[in-house]
Amino acid sequence: MDLTMPPAEHPRSAPIENATAVTLATWVQRLDEAGGRDLDHTAIARLLVAEWDVQEWWAQGVTVAYEQLIGRRVVGQSCDGDFSASASRTLPGSMDWVREAWDAFMTADRRQELGLEDPSLTDTAAWRYWRAAVQDGTRLSVNITARTTGSENPAAARSTLGIEHKGLETAEARDAWKTTWKRTLDAFVTQQKEKNDR
Repeated sequence: MDLTMPPAEHPRSAPIENATAVTLATWVQRLDEAGGRDLDHTAIARLLVAEWDVQEWWAQGVTVAYEQLIGRRVVGQSCDGDFSASASRTLPGSMDWVREAWDAFMTADRRQELGLEDPSLTDTAAWRYWRAAVQDGTRLSVNITARTTGSENPAAARSTLGIEHKGLETAEARDAWKTTWKRTLDAFVTQQKEKNDR
């Protein structure tokens, strides 16, 4: 069994064991014995569901961890081979208010500095989206959902703003963008606090 790290050291080892009642080391052994190294991502996940009755969500998690342990992908890499960076903050305000504040914060100058094209805004019942193409060909989605609606007290509404930056080519690019988005979110939160304190 040639692995990139001991299964017990994998960051998802404990959650996988808690959810499936099977250690990650045992999953590696079972999948190796079932020919997992010759199967693609979808086939491994389907095998986990069919052979061991693993719930689909956890079948995906076990498959990703297995692929990372056998060296097929590194931590943070999607099954397509690319990487994504994410960051989030929970803020006071409704979904609409938070998105309007984010849109105002993401000025043309700031978008240019980050290499972002003009954004598109879309809504669903549960989400507000602020999306922009990135000049390097990657994709940015800012997703806002209500944590508390404030139906009893509108001033108590809180929403979570999450950034998902997908299509990054390397782990280094993921780390660099993750740092950039955390810094950007910190600046946004600081600006909103300053406005509220006036």
